[in-house]
Amino acid sequence: MGPGLRLVLGPPASGKTTLALEEALGVLGRGGRVWWIGLPHQREYLYALLGRRGAWLGLEFLTFQALYYRVLAEVGALRPLLPGAGRVALVGEALRAEGPLAPGEARLFARAIAELKRFGLGPLALPKEGEAGRLRRVYFRYERLKGRAFDYDDFRHKALKVPLRLHPEPGLVVVDGFREIGPLDRAFLERLARKVPVLLTLERPLPGLVPWRCLEPRPISREVWALENPVQMVRHLLRALKRALAPKDLGGEGLDPSEVLVVAPEGRIPGVLLLGEEYGLPLWDGRQRALGRTEAGMRLLALLNPVPTGSDLLLLGFSALGRAALRRGVVGLEALEKLAREEGLEGEFQAYQALLPPRPPADPLAFAQEALARLGVGDPGPPLELLRHALKVSPEDPWPWWRSFLLEGDGPPLPRLGVAVVPPLLAMGVRARRVYVLDWVQEAYTLGEREDYFFLEEGRAEELVQGQLPKRLRGLEPLFWEEIRTRGEEVVLLYPESEGTPIEKGKRPPPLPPGAPLEAHSPRPLAVPWPRAKGLPRHLEILRLALECPFRAYVENLGPWPREDGSLGWHRLPRDLEALRVHPEVGPWIRAHEETLRSLAFWKPWPLRNGLTLRLDAVRRVEGRVHLYRLLPPGASPRLPELKDRWTELYALGVLLRKGERFTLYAWPWLGRPKPLLDSEDYGAILAKVQGLGPRVEKALGLWQGGTLRPRPGAHCYACPYGDLCRKEEA
Repeated sequence: MGPGLRLVLGPPASGKTTLALEEALGVLGRGGRVWWIGLPHQREYLYALLGRRGAWLGLEFLTFQALYYRVLAEVGALRPLLPGAGRVALVGEALRAEGPLAPGEARLFARAIAELKRFGLGPLALPKEGEAGRLRRVYFRYERLKGRAFDYDDFRHKALKVPLRLHPEPGLVVVDGFREIGPLDRAFLERLARKVPVLLTLERPLPGLVPWRCLEPRPISREVWALENPVQMVRHLLRALKRALAPKDLGGEGLDPSEVLVVAPEGRIPGVLLLGEEYGLPLWDGRQRALGRTEAGMRLLALLNPVPTGSDLLLLGFSALGRAALRRGVVGLEALEKLAREEGLEGEFQAYQALLPPRPPADPLAFAQEALARLGVGDPGPPLELLRHALKVSPEDPWPWWRSFLLEGDGPPLPRLGVAVVPPLLAMGVRARRVYVLDWVQEAYTLGEREDYFFLEEGRAEELVQGQLPKRLRGLEPLFWEEIRTRGEEVVLLYPESEGTPIEKGKRPPPLPPGAPLEAHSPRPLAVPWPRAKGLPRHLEILRLALECPFRAYVENLGPWPREDGSLGWHRLPRDLEALRVHPEVGPWIRAHEETLRSLAFWKPWPLRNGLTLRLDAVRRVEGRVHLYRLLPPGASPRLPELKDRWTELYALGVLLRKGERFTLYAWPWLGRPKPLLDSEDYGAILAKVQGLGPRVEKALGLWQGGTLRPRPGAHCYACPYGDLCRKEEA
């Protein structure tokens, strides 16, 4: 094979990598050298393919970046490297002249500059007006601040200009695993192909290049399974993995972990790994390594979180305060301080506060070194380097930038141990004997194509002075889906019916044997019988709830359920009346109504002749008149319609009316004024409201005493304070 650029064209799973490997083996068999250009995560896969064909010498796997480094090193043109975090930090410095900024904005501009450089466009190619003009100014400043350093795209530009000296010269260059090739990479490959043969594999044709070989897709075994919900989907996957990896003499399939691959959206992977421990499976986290994903890195992120949570406190070792924060749903430094005072955990909060980064930082590097040592970070070099980049952007407050860099910074690669669970983009260019794909719905598998912030979609070519940028909305999802569902010789696609729109409709999978001890020891799910009422309810409102949802009425009857979250409201009276007198907001209100508040009997039980009990919010008798109060939350409207769903007050009015008592019913919002709603003189209005209440009470009482108190789902479930307590398996 002589010099030249040869394009192998074919859809996913058409054998492009296999053909390229055969050509490479032919060169290796003749004692030649092969450079294989691919994506970083393909390295292990390629060497595994080569190892299955025997022992070979002379093949070297390179990324495009490593190839450019080598070309520049041969002519002594290497410059200091500006890594990804360094580029964002430098763009942040360039943006400071435009006003206040955040890490997300700097990252947006950095990606735009990287795209422009990949397509050979400098700042002079951009318009001077609008956001594109702002990008132009930031691009200019970025290049000046960068000086002699090179970012990743500078190496690409420079490699096109220096003399091409290859020592030793390869007998073949293979470029495989890429969905697209940019114009600068293509120009370099065409230049390289004038000296050595270059084999390029793609799925879509390149303009102006005639394919050397066109391949057809190969048949693949594919199944699509529909599960009820995400938990059932993950558990079915883990049972299938357990059977696939089990030895054949134990009823399994005897597959090696390296022959199996799991593809899942990045947000689903932590849950799969966590449940995998229950099933005893050797799962390996195949996500891109970041310092923030290591155990020590997560503790560092917890320390830097500007809005700390209970989980952050638990990670840092403050267990009592962390559990209290999770129980109360408290987040934020001020809320945690208040919670610590209420729970008597001031000492633990002060110890946590002593660990926090100083604002403004006097010596951030000294603090960071101490914090990294305390948190158990073995190699402090990489995180400290990211902090130095953060200090260049924001020396007065580097912590948000440091936290951002830790979340995206690359960590050291780890060897694969077990079944790899990888996000979709890291499954490109690799294949396995069997592949399981989770969440096979359109919303989960997308390339995130969206219109550019700086250039309108229809003007990405016209608005530029020279060259052009590709369209953003190119409809690449179908091709992406085809790549995902052809990653193995056998592909199993799973999706939950409760979430998203499936890419392909499936059917329910056949049942699999249990894969975890809990499943093995419990062939039938635990089924607790629905409760029955024992005696009469504690008060009348529980009967009203029984007509809506008998199970909620039963749970309510188990109360009382005191509020312990420390919030203000009627539940704090009369127990904390004296303490609330000094409250800056509540104190004036208490003093204005103190005589009335002190004379009230709160939540007064009123037994009735039929054995039922009314629990009145508040009641008092003054000069032969009964005053009833319906206590409302803050801001509630004190109107008569508020009582339409209440039985207690209406039943009490009916009883008082029959007894000939004089009475007044009030509605009283917290921190508001009591408003009269009904008076005993309003005989006709009261009679119209209480008519028909007796039969409804009798119906509810019969339901309460007549059988099991099962849940009754409906729109009222959205307002239920007991969450999903009723959702459990039946026998």
